[in-house]
Formats: sequence, structure tokens, C-alpha cells
Amino acid sequence: MAVTTSPPILVILGTKAQFIKTAPILREMDARQLPYRLVYTGQHSETFNELEKAFGTRDADEVLVPNFEAATKKRFAAWLIGFSTQAAKRMIGGSWRGTKLGVVHGDTASTLLGALVIRLIGARVCHVEAGLRSEKLLDPFPEEIIRRLTSILSSIHFAPDRASVDNLSRTKGQVIETSGNTLRDSLSLALASIGTLPTKGGSGGYAVISIHRNENLSSTSDFDFLMNLVLRVSDVLPVKFVLHPATREKIMATGWLDQLQRKPSLELMDRMDYMEFVSLLIHSNMLLTDGGSNQEEAAMLGLPTLLLRRTTERGDGLGDNIVLSNLEHGITDTFVRMNAYASWDLREPSDTSPSKLIVDTLQATVFGCRGDTHSKPSK
Repeated sequence: MAVTTSPPILVILGTKAQFIKTAPILREMDARQLPYRLVYTGQHSETFNELEKAFGTRDADEVLVPNFEAATKKRFAAWLIGFSTQAAKRMIGGSWRGTKLGVVHGDTASTLLGALVIRLIGARVCHVEAGLRSEKLLDPFPEEIIRRLTSILSSIHFAPDRASVDNLSRTKGQVIETSGNTLRDSLSLALASIGTLPTKGGSGGYAVISIHRNENLSSTSDFDFLMNLVLRVSDVLPVKFVLHPATREKIMATGWLDQLQRKPSLELMDRMDYMEFVSLLIHSNMLLTDGGSNQEEAAMLGLPTLLLRRTTERGDGLGDNIVLSNLEHGITDTFVRMNAYASWDLREPSDTSPSKLIVDTLQATVFGCRGDTHSKPSK
């Protein structure tokens, strides 16, 4: 592989959620004509083309493991080998030489591996959505371990709130509070693409369900509880069950597919681009999810949401429109009964743009100047 000089900023992404939350940063760098190299790890590939079109971002410069979806443990292992091989070739060949800063996001395998690669090529790691912590090292697994190891590798920590800043008080490097998550910018872009918004959500008369966390998929008893919950909810109102690749594989492997397909009020849906998903949420009566990003979106929108977990590290919406289910029948059934076919007040996100603040920092660090504009993300 020929030795080339890479742009000074390297962005490494691997999952759909990472792309959605990082897209406003990419758009802002494009608007300022800041040079960067965009690398997809290939951990996820489903809907990436649709997401690029929806957000108006450019194609990746490199996809390390193309046309792949690490939806099972076996496929994850295969992806890990492929990623490691391709990353090693580039490090040895020097194709990322000249990188000064590397940007990673969140708490996935791509986050940690990306941070490690960035350190190995001699660049500084910038961690977006840094500082999220639980009280237990192994819960959630593997997210909590990834968060802590990525913090050790990082030089610049972009923390979304004061709690996250406090969690990083003993961490080396520069900690910058972004006054919100970059998902706020993603949501603002999605709402702008819809056009005129209703004042009330819930006109569609259905529930949206999304389940994908390892803690729920790896426990037979919890997974069975959740599948039975899906069926019970569909007895109350129509359900749109959005299937992540890992969830689809689990349903097929455990014999639940036939039961789900027999329910006429239950629609099994493939994942869609982000703008479509936000529209789906706006017209729903409720959301049942185990996803952290979904929790953040719902908190900003005001959408009644049942969090399908026993505990959460995120405070977004708790005590307001978000209810922690603790995977208990009483809590889940009461929530569904109270919100079935009910409308809710639709909120719009704050004008402050975390993504612009992040790009200000990247620009100042690499080029010695900054944009100093923190209003809504560039349209």
C-alpha cells in the first residue's frame, strides 16, 4: 500500500447509531471545508447508504470490512478479524500518516478499536459522548468497559452534560461540556426535513417497539419476557416492531418468528433511514425501547416511552415522559394501558448546537482558529 499523507482529522465510525449522532459533525466540517478522512469500520452496513442520503453527507473514504453486518457472535468475531487485518495494513503502510486528531463516538466495539488505532498512529483521540457511566463495570456489558477504556485512550473528551463532566473528573486530558448530545442536531435536521410539524403527536394510533441491547438478547428469560410483552401490546393497539439485525437473528433462532407473524396487529419492520424513523415516532402513541439513543430522542420530543431495562445510566426524560420498566409486568401493562391511543405534546429541540461546539474545538486544535457559532446545525 502506497504511503500517503492523510488529512489532519480522522473520523472512525462503525454502527448506525454512531453515524446518526456523528452526521451533524460531518456536515459542519463539510460546511467549513475542513479536511478529514472518513473511515467506516464495517461493524454495521445496513441502511448506511440511506442515512448518507438523508443527512447529505459524503461517502466514506474507506470501508474496512465492506458489506458486512456483525449481527451474531460468530459474525462479530469475523468482523473483528477483518477490521484488525485491514487496520494493521493501513498502519504499517502509513496511509493514515499525517493524522493529528481522531474522532470516535459512543461505546461500541468500533469506538474502542478506533481509539486504539488512532493512538497507535500517534494521533490524539477525541471522544464524542464521553463520560457516561454506570455504577457497575460489567453492567451494561460490554458498553461500560468500552467507555472506561476509551476515556483512558482519549485526549479530548466531549461530555454532553454536567454529570458526564463530573464522571471524568479524574481523567487525563481536556474535558469539554457540549451542553447536550449531538443527537439534538440530528433530531433538528430530521424535524426540519418533515416540514410543518403537528402540535400533538400520536395521530397514527400505534406503538413503536425497538429491542437490541445485548443484555436483553443474551438472557433467555428476559428475551422471552420481552417477546411476550410485544404480543400483549399488540392486543391493545397496533404495533410497529422495528427489527435490528441482531434482534431479527435472535427471533429466528429462538422460534418466536411464527408467533409474531401470526398477530395481524403486529408489523415486523426493517430498519429505515433516520428521517423516516423520526416521522414514525411522531405519529406513534408510545415507544417501547431498550436503546439509549431512543431514550434521548423521546425525551426531547416528549414522546411517552417505556424503557425496557432494569436500570439506565441516562437521566434523559426520567420522571417526565420516560418510565423505567424494570422488566416488570405491572409497570409495563400500566404504561401501555395509560398511553394507548392517547395524544401527547410534541416538543422541539433547543437551538444550541453541540456539533458546532465540537467542530469549533477540532478546528481550533488543528488549524488554530474556530467558528464560534453554536446555533442550529448547518442546513
